[in-house]
Amino acid sequence: MSDRRRSLHKCDMDRSNRVSAFLMLWLLICVGSSPLSMVVHTSSKVGLPAVLPCTVAYQQETAHVPHIQWQTIRDSVFERMGEELFQGEAYLDRADVPVEMLMRGNCSLFLRDVRFSDAGLYESYLVVGESSIKNRVYIQSVQLAVIDHKTIKFVKPGEELILDLYTHQAEQVVFQNSNDTSWSVLWERGAGIRKKGYPKERDNKLIFKAVTASSAGTYKVLDSQGLALSTMKVTVAEPVGAKEKHALQRQCELGKATMSMPPLSLITLFLSFHLMFFK
Repeated sequence: MSDRRRSLHKCDMDRSNRVSAFLMLWLLICVGSSPLSMVVHTSSKVGLPAVLPCTVAYQQETAHVPHIQWQTIRDSVFERMGEELFQGEAYLDRADVPVEMLMRGNCSLFLRDVRFSDAGLYESYLVVGESSIKNRVYIQSVQLAVIDHKTIKFVKPGEELILDLYTHQAEQVVFQNSNDTSWSVLWERGAGIRKKGYPKERDNKLIFKAVTASSAGTYKVLDSQGLALSTMKVTVAEPVGAKEKHALQRQCELGKATMSMPPLSLITLFLSFHLMFFK
């Protein structure tokens, strides 16, 4: 191969390497700036509030409230245009970005009474530009996880058992006895009192009066889809009988007396054994 050909071949290789390097850099920039690479993860228990964090920088000397949008892959969630706002159908009366916080650059989305269906990826955008020409600027992606409640309770026979419904999404309470595998319905929303021992509803809680040993087991609060909003395992502890209590108390007293034997008595006991076996 002539020197000229080697020189041309080397130039082609250098040009190809530069193009490859440029394409790799462009790919890294695109991937690094994509919404999926900037996901913030947060979680909330079903029925409780959730906050999806977001901050935005804008000219604070202006009196205008930033135009903010929140959406999921499928739905529009919330939009605030100054004092005007829009809430998606699935988020009516549950979603908000407060004006006073937004004016300070906090565009976090507040969700009330979180549902299992709220779980997913949310994206926030700042809308900028004149009224005729507007552009959306991506701000933040937040992955929301929604989890159920799990509790363990210990109660004595005759006491009240209080079961928290947590949310108005609760439609039914089912129960499984500790010695059984089947489930029975204890309460249904709007069903009223149907039988003796039916729980009383107060302040979004169910109150079971005078529990017995048969009340021990697992209680589940279900929503309209049959999903468990909460699971509570209950143990009913029988009180210690009077005779058993007296016996335990006597054992404790004897133990204390043995431990508190004066040193002189121990010495006397030792000398007695010594004289018996070594005289």
